[in-house]
Amino acid sequence: MLIREALRLRRGDVVALAGAGGKTSLLYRLSAEARDAGWRVLVTSTTHMGLSPIERTGPVFFDDKGDVAGPLARALEQEGRALVLGGRVRTDKLEGVSASRVAALSGLADVTLVEADGARQRSLKTPAPHEPVIPDNATLLVVVSALDALGQRFDGDRVHRLERVLAATGRQASDVVRPEDVVRTLADPDGYPARFRRGMRTAVFLNKLEEQPSDRDAEAVARGLRPPYDLVVAGSARAGEAKPLA
Repeated sequence: MLIREALRLRRGDVVALAGAGGKTSLLYRLSAEARDAGWRVLVTSTTHMGLSPIERTGPVFFDDKGDVAGPLARALEQEGRALVLGGRVRTDKLEGVSASRVAALSGLADVTLVEADGARQRSLKTPAPHEPVIPDNATLLVVVSALDALGQRFDGDRVHRLERVLAATGRQASDVVRPEDVVRTLADPDGYPARFRRGMRTAVFLNKLEEQPSDRDAEAVARGLRPPYDLVVAGSARAGEAKPLA
């Protein structure tokens, strides 16, 4: 199943992507699938992004260069997909745009995909108080977590905001990550569920399913996340495959 189908992406959605373990890969995979469906796709971020993947989006616009609305609308009509960012922080780092700016530009597209927080390429995280930066008009929040954290030690190589994750799970840094630890991290009442808004759909994407010998652990995580989330999907952002689990 396509990932956009598994996540029940709809025309008109403004999707905030948060979490860890493949968020940027999922962003670009969803943008490609939505464009292939004939939708005009706006890709943007409310946090910093690395420079390397931007060539996948088609035209790139920097909002600090002036009002991009007109050129962006034309690019979306002609190319089907475009990226808007705030400007360059340094040669290898790009700044996102404000949540209010995303809301203002999203009407130009059929679907808007927003990278809403960062994880420094880790696999598991719970957010700091200022994260994620979700546009006011977001209709879907997708929290990403990578299954390759399972069986690994709680450490800075796999876990972003380690102290917060340890507090949410009640575990020690020397412990091994279990399915129930992923559940406690993603369902932490002070974490992502505290950012839910009335009327906004919520989902978890368990990434890197292809690295697991069986679906048993993913299914155990999924069972523990309904509620608070509306939907749990497992799959591979790299391969473009997914299936709903709960």
